[in-house]
Amino acid sequence: MAGQIRVGNVDIVAVLDMVPPPRDPWMMFPTTSEPDWADHQHALECGQLQLYYLHFFLRSEGKTIMVDTGMGPGPHPERGNRTGDLVNQLRLKGVNPEDIDVVAHTHLHGDHVGWNVDYTGESPAPTFPKARYLVPRLDWDYFTKPDVIGSAPQVTNSVVPLEGMGAMDLVDDEHTITGEVKMLTASGHTPGHMVIDITSQGERAMVVGDLLHSKVQVERPDWTAGVDTDKEDSQRNRERVLDVAEAENVVIAAGHFHPDDHIGRVIRKEGRRYWQIL
Repeated sequence: MAGQIRVGNVDIVAVLDMVPPPRDPWMMFPTTSEPDWADHQHALECGQLQLYYLHFFLRSEGKTIMVDTGMGPGPHPERGNRTGDLVNQLRLKGVNPEDIDVVAHTHLHGDHVGWNVDYTGESPAPTFPKARYLVPRLDWDYFTKPDVIGSAPQVTNSVVPLEGMGAMDLVDDEHTITGEVKMLTASGHTPGHMVIDITSQGERAMVVGDLLHSKVQVERPDWTAGVDTDKEDSQRNRERVLDVAEAENVVIAAGHFHPDDHIGRVIRKEGRRYWQIL
């Protein structure tokens, strides 16, 4: 795994929380069928779509910023009873929970908020005790609706408690974390989905959350995940970010890609876009 990259003065470091069971790709992308994948076997593993729950921490201007917090310790029955390992993997990279200054959430799905709250003590506490947890306001507004929150246990268990602990801040488009790092709205996957934009020393990168689930979407941005709340918005924002990435040579960090593929650039060859691994 290409574990990290430096963009200007900012370090981007990958941490693997969990590997969920694979699935048929058309189960993830329901507008596709088996024949559609014939020319995209390079994006599959043994004919299956294998996602990875990779996340990233950044070092910028003296701050350590965790982007999303994985699936959580588990075991997770809906993911084959597999368990998460984010906190241990952070420690192996020399980062303890108390070293995290900011947790920046791209969105509020279960595989991105799972390590927010520590339930192992006498009472729940933030896993990252010194961090401010940044939550997209539009996602908070959506997932806490009475008719939605009942089917979003990850929000009840891993996000709502942060409000009572005084550890959570709601943020909007272009929220600045440091002079080099900000959060930009790229909705569609969820109503408030955001990407993390990094600009330093004339170089640029983005941690794209679930704007991309598979490198096939670089070639086929019209293939949207079944779980996207607004599929037209998701496609529109994916195409917009890919346009910027290609035009400006932006480094992209995509946490659901294979650990060998998760940091790269968008290039054009013979009139088509491709994912170029760094």
